[in-house]
Amino acid sequence: MESQKPKIAMYVKRPFGEKLNASFDFIKENWKQLLKYATYLILPVCLLQAANFSGLMGGMTDLTAMQAAGGMGDDPLSVFGPSFAFNYAGLVFFSFLGALLLTSLIYAMIRLYIEREERLNGILFNDIKPLLLRNIKRLFIIGVFCSFLLLLAVIIIVLLAVLTPFTLLLTLPLLFAFAIPLALMAPIYLFEEISLMEAFRKTFRLGFATWGGVFLILIVMGLIASVLQGIVSIPWYIIYIVKMVFTMSDGGEAGASVGLNFAQYLFSVLMLYGSYLSAMFTVVGLVYQYGHASEVVDSITVESDIDNFDKL
Repeated sequence: MESQKPKIAMYVKRPFGEKLNASFDFIKENWKQLLKYATYLILPVCLLQAANFSGLMGGMTDLTAMQAAGGMGDDPLSVFGPSFAFNYAGLVFFSFLGALLLTSLIYAMIRLYIEREERLNGILFNDIKPLLLRNIKRLFIIGVFCSFLLLLAVIIIVLLAVLTPFTLLLTLPLLFAFAIPLALMAPIYLFEEISLMEAFRKTFRLGFATWGGVFLILIVMGLIASVLQGIVSIPWYIIYIVKMVFTMSDGGEAGASVGLNFAQYLFSVLMLYGSYLSAMFTVVGLVYQYGHASEVVDSITVESDIDNFDKL
């Protein structure tokens, strides 16, 4: 019965509610495959990232214990030492890596879902790998390009603010207005065989034409992801509070407890893994927003029907 359901088309004009339904239906239909391959790629990243995260939180716990014992010196940051910088750098690196892998995987699986007659049924990693590697490369290029744009925008805003702070009344709203359409750059560059600059131009052409829809998708899917992230974070917050209470009461001996530290590490893995999976809603939602924008602005399906008229 499941196989008789119509495939969820991407290039379709949809009201906002139907875009949400299409996103949820795709995740509902393919959650087993998404979970399976997301676990293969993301769980190892979470195991390493959790070690850095636990190291940072351990430093914070030690600092709190020293404050309670009155043993702080003139420079509180000297307590952290090089381990703080190492753990922080590792946390940032693995955050970007996890987001890159997950987003690349989701785009690859959506494309295969559209192209394969059997959808994602019986899909193997070898089927995903070519698209996955291509997406990783293209997303990395987008990340570097957008980072350069952000740096350039910040420099311009700061220079104008130095002249007069009143320019912020104009520059900050403009930055926000131009940032929203950029959310469509990833699906455009990954689903279409075009250059980076062509994708950049098309991003604003589609993005400004459907600005409100992009904004709502980001807000609603972001709220859903935030709620789910909050739920999976509860065990970690509980163990962290317990550890802090015992640390404050016994002068830091609980902070060295192997059992508490290991439990905190496991809950860190759970929290990070759940956070990555929660972000899936935003990624899928932007894909169907892109399909809607392409159909509204460029009438993709009409042009495709004309091109294939002689084959009908």
